[in-house]
This record gives sequence, C-alpha cells and structure tokens, in this order.
Amino acid sequence: MLAWIMLWFGFFGVLGVGRAWVANEKMRTKIARKLSDVDPDELPDLRISALLSSLQLFAIIPLLMKSSHEIFDLYLVPADATILDWMLLGVDLLFRSILDWSEIYGVKMSSIELDSMGGRHLMMAFLLTIDFILIQGIVRIFEIRRTISEGVAAAVRDPEMAYRLGSRAVPSLLEMLKDESVTGEDCQHVIEALAVLRERKACQSIIARFEDDDTHTTAVAAMVAIGYLPPLLEAISSPHSQTRKGAITAIRRMADPDSIPTLASAMRDAETGEREKIIRAFGAIGTVAHSHLIAALSDSAKSVQLAALQGLALDSSERLMMKLIGMSESSDPDVRLAAVDAMQRFSDGRVVGPLAGALEDSDPRVARQARRSLDHLESVVARKGTSSDQ
Repeated sequence: MLAWIMLWFGFFGVLGVGRAWVANEKMRTKIARKLSDVDPDELPDLRISALLSSLQLFAIIPLLMKSSHEIFDLYLVPADATILDWMLLGVDLLFRSILDWSEIYGVKMSSIELDSMGGRHLMMAFLLTIDFILIQGIVRIFEIRRTISEGVAAAVRDPEMAYRLGSRAVPSLLEMLKDESVTGEDCQHVIEALAVLRERKACQSIIARFEDDDTHTTAVAAMVAIGYLPPLLEAISSPHSQTRKGAITAIRRMADPDSIPTLASAMRDAETGEREKIIRAFGAIGTVAHSHLIAALSDSAKSVQLAALQGLALDSSERLMMKLIGMSESSDPDVRLAAVDAMQRFSDGRVVGPLAGALEDSDPRVARQARRSLDHLESVVARKGTSSDQ
C-alpha cells in the first residue's frame, strides 16, 4: 500500500512538472509579444526537466498497474508473469495512444489481460494521461518554434526583440550573422541583437564583420557591450588591417589592464596609424600602462608621441619630466610645443632652463607656450611661498 501511494505521488509529480513547463512557455510567449517585461533568461528552462520527468512514466505506470493489481486484483496475470510483462503492458499503452495502430495490426507486447472494470478505468486514465502529455508536448514545441522564428525575424527590424526571446534566439541569430547575404542595416540589427544578449559565442562572427565598412562601427560597439576580451586579443594579430584596428578600438573602450601584454607585443610590428591607436588604448587603461606611454615618447612618429603625451596628462613622474626636457629640443615644432606645455605641471627647477631656452624658439607658438608655462610655474612658487609664510 505504501509503495502504491508513493507511486501515485510520483505520477502526479510528473503531471505537475508538465504543467509548470506549459506555464513557463506561456510566460515566455507573453514576453515575446510585449505583454510582460520579465527577463526570459531569468525564467528556468524546463524543457529537459519536462522530458526527463515524462520518461519516468515508462516506469511509474507499469509499477502503478502492478501495485494496483496486487491490492485490488484488476487484471488477468499469467502465473509466470514477471516485472518485464508489466513494463511491456506500459509499452502497449503507449502504442494505443493517439492512433491505436497496435489494435489494427494486432500488435501486443504483454501477456497481461484486462479483467475488471476498475482495471479498464485505470488503463483509460493512463491512456488519457499519455495522450494529454503527447498532444500538449507536440503543440507546445511547435508554439516555441513559431515564437522564436517570428521573434528572430522581428529582431532584424527591432533588436529589442532579442532581449524578449533571450538565449533561445542565439542559434538563429548566429546563423543569420554567418550568412554573407545578410548585409547592411539588417546585419547591423542582428549584431545589435546579439550585443543586447551579451552572447560570447557570437564574438568571432561579430569580429569577422569588422572588415565590412557598413557594419564596422556597429560590430566594434557590440564587442564593447559584450565585454569579452580574449577574441579581441586574438584579432589584434589578424592579417586584415580593418580587423586589427577594430579590435584595438574595442579594447581601448573596454580599458582592461589584461590587454596590456598583447598591446605591447603588437606595438613592435604595427604601422604608424595602428601604433597611435594602441597608445590611445594604453592611455584609456590608465596608470598601469604609463610605462608604455613614456616609452612611446621616443617613437619615430610624431602622432604617436603626441598621443602618448595626451595619455600622460595626469602623470608627474621624474621619468616623464626628463623625457619632456629631451623632447623640448626636438626638430618638430609640434613636439616641442607639446613638451613645453606639459612641463608646466612640474614644480622642479630642472624644467626652468629648457623653458627659458624655448622663449627664443623659432616657432612663435612654442615661444608663447614657454612663456605661459613659466608664468604658471612662477605663480605656483608664489602660492607655495605665501602658504609657508602663513
């Protein structure tokens, strides 16, 4: 009797899981149709749970019929019947569900026969249960496929739909992104949809779109939104210039210190434009990258040197000061101008000489900036003197 009661608990538990799955899928449909603003990925995905739960009926139903027979004597059971015969009786029930083809072809797996009306009622209840689960599952599966298909189609026009579908939309969106016939605004919306989902599996396909001028900016922004660094670090060594530049731009916006070793390695072989982008990435990362920025002040390209100086706007180290003193004698007037401008942040007597010399610079811009820097340093010294007197 105890086993019979526990089996009934298991039977109704399976039905409960099925009902929970249906309610879950109905909520997801409401979200997709903008009737609810719940995040679909916060809902549990009960598809596998419902399937595994339903498969338990292959054991629960035969055992329920066996235990019911032992208590109420419901069936004609051969004397040599084993548990296998009861399991096969469950298979017979499955064959009779929806389309009773086993009756038409005379297929019968078990030797156990119906006897009492109670046994027939119990078997009918199980048949209805199996039919209900099968029909409900088939209908719900088609509904899920239709909802995802319609939602992904809508995401091409409105990337917000990706949020409403959640991770279930990812396989279809990835397939569309890999399709070279999807271009222009449609491709941009697919990329934006994957960015909304922050889907890391899409990173390689998004980076592949760096080469397309129409999608380059959107793809870079999407990688920043996803925030996954490893594919970008790998893309820096790409043979394609657009891919490398897009990767460096995304890394600069992410400002992750973990990118410093890869950026430093790429700096050695990069052309001028890429070196400048790498230096701006170092500047965005902050203090931990300042040593690389100071080293870049000796770069052969003026644009790289100026970008490095911009990144060192908050640096007041002695190493930088000595670099600036050397740069004040550069043959390029723009470099000299940037150097004398930056020297005003150092309240150190060693910068006075180079600034005084710059007052006679052949470029009037440099001379004017040297005068402003000296005036600034004099005012700083005067303020310090006043403070000490007080």
